[in-house]
Amino acid sequence: MKGLRELIIFIGLIHLITGASVEPQKVRYDNYKVYEVTIENEQQYEHFQSLNGLFALDFWKDIHQFGENCDVMVKPSEQSAFEERLNQYNIKYRVKIENVQSLIDNEQPKSRSYGFDWENFHTLDEINAWLGEIAEHYPDVVTPFDIGRSYEGRLIKGIKISHKPGNKAVFIESNIHAREWITSATITYVIDELLTSRNPGVRKMAESVDWWIIPVLNVDGFVHSHEVNRMWRKSRLPSDPTGKCIGTDMNRNFNFLWMYAGASDDPCSETYAGPYAESDPEIKQMVQFINNTIPEDTIKIYISLHSYGQYVLSPWGHTDTEVPEHYGQMMHVAKGFADALYRRYNTVFTYGSSAQTLYKVSGSGKEWAYGVKGIPIPYTIELRDKGELGFILPPEMILPVAKEVLDGFVGMIAAAKEIDII
Repeated sequence: MKGLRELIIFIGLIHLITGASVEPQKVRYDNYKVYEVTIENEQQYEHFQSLNGLFALDFWKDIHQFGENCDVMVKPSEQSAFEERLNQYNIKYRVKIENVQSLIDNEQPKSRSYGFDWENFHTLDEINAWLGEIAEHYPDVVTPFDIGRSYEGRLIKGIKISHKPGNKAVFIESNIHAREWITSATITYVIDELLTSRNPGVRKMAESVDWWIIPVLNVDGFVHSHEVNRMWRKSRLPSDPTGKCIGTDMNRNFNFLWMYAGASDDPCSETYAGPYAESDPEIKQMVQFINNTIPEDTIKIYISLHSYGQYVLSPWGHTDTEVPEHYGQMMHVAKGFADALYRRYNTVFTYGSSAQTLYKVSGSGKEWAYGVKGIPIPYTIELRDKGELGFILPPEMILPVAKEVLDGFVGMIAAAKEIDII
């Protein structure tokens, strides 16, 4: 008995030392506010940029030049001083969200029906289990795959939906930014409709192309956003030797004009591009998967699904003075998406190149898809909303967003067929 007691004590000490029994404390955002700030001239822009070093600002929608609005979250202890500085510089602002934590609390499941649904946001384990179930239910159409393991060792899973051989393909990666939960919720709904819908337009779309879909690319960050910090954006790869800063903005880590524009070399920045291109295993393995598994010249549309802002963004991201060779085709297909999506709820999506429509960016998925792989129709699609709720949409918005995006995809594929892309 004595030996058993000593063994139990020893095991307890091991757990204590390794931290295995210590649950991470969940980050709370009580009384954090999100401000919409309007920058009207270059002097205001310079003043506002200087505030980034004075305050711990979390940019939900960044700003890259004057004449733009940005959304920024500010913690309670800094709000008065932040507002004083804005008033001092005659910078206009308004409070969009009074209490971020109240929105987070509203995301939590109020009821859980049996099985997978679109009335709640789901965890990675739930999404992966559902992917396994549909692969079993539709073995003639669905092929499960994984691209490898994340930094923390999680499998990055996806599915291929193919109704007949010889189709061209659409490739969709979702939730590359961890906190953008509406993206994986939306794309799982789309997957379900591609398999079960009786709508003739959806059926025609589903069967006319192959669909390669990764619902959650940033698996480590996504789990962290569920279990520890709802507002986590980046990967979980340590960014500097001290361990102070964690994560890469994986949508700045692709190997095309890496670090050219719209990215940071500061490991603590939310747009940190990593120490070198494809430094994060998630990006490196996805690139290798596309190169080695999907036949060359098969993918005709590449979509990186994001939130928020209601945009369809094409290359180029690195310059606002040039457009790519296929820009006219990109805009034709983007218009097809936006027009079809609008008809259900009158939701307006703006389309154009990233640099001309929103801000400059390089090293992103769509830029790599076009600049390296030559995929003619590549987009970053930013889902709802325009910032009133931002990243923290309530569960009751999942179905409206998902349904209109499905409509948009029907319009997108139809427009691509009109110009012989698909």
